[in-house]
Amino acid sequence: MSYVATRDGRKNRSAAHRAPAVPDRIDDLHGSSLGVLEVPHHMACGHASRRRYDLEDPAQLRHAYEQVLCEAAGCGEVEDLINPAMLRRVWRDLHLPSRVREAWESRHPSLRRTINRTRPGAPTEDAFTVRTPSRGPAPRGFARRGRGQVGRTTTVRGVAA
Repeated sequence: MSYVATRDGRKNRSAAHRAPAVPDRIDDLHGSSLGVLEVPHHMACGHASRRRYDLEDPAQLRHAYEQVLCEAAGCGEVEDLINPAMLRRVWRDLHLPSRVREAWESRHPSLRRTINRTRPGAPTEDAFTVRTPSRGPAPRGFARRGRGQVGRTTTVRGVAA
């Protein structure tokens, strides 16, 4: 486990300051893919019911995996809690800090090439994306600063349109 020394010499063990725990091989993961996953207390504080996730529910599965990948203190915890097939299935849908995603993808390049399979209506391998220019005034609401207007995206299946 890596530690970062604080100003007064004590060791800081928080997840924000330590390197992400990434096992050497994805096939070493042996977590369950069915039932309920209960994460350790240091990953999600509070009552035990707030630390239990139903692996049948895609939203709960993603949230549990996000917590484990970000908060695990060592590779042993990751290996015990994460299932390799489920990880590959939800990888693109996980909201992870860039340092965690980069650590996993640099150690396991096959994760970069996974396709999104958890959202209904997600594009499949035979689909491609066509950008069309937007019409009318820019939509009101939240927008990122410094970015221009992006054209609408249309997904076409099968033959080119």
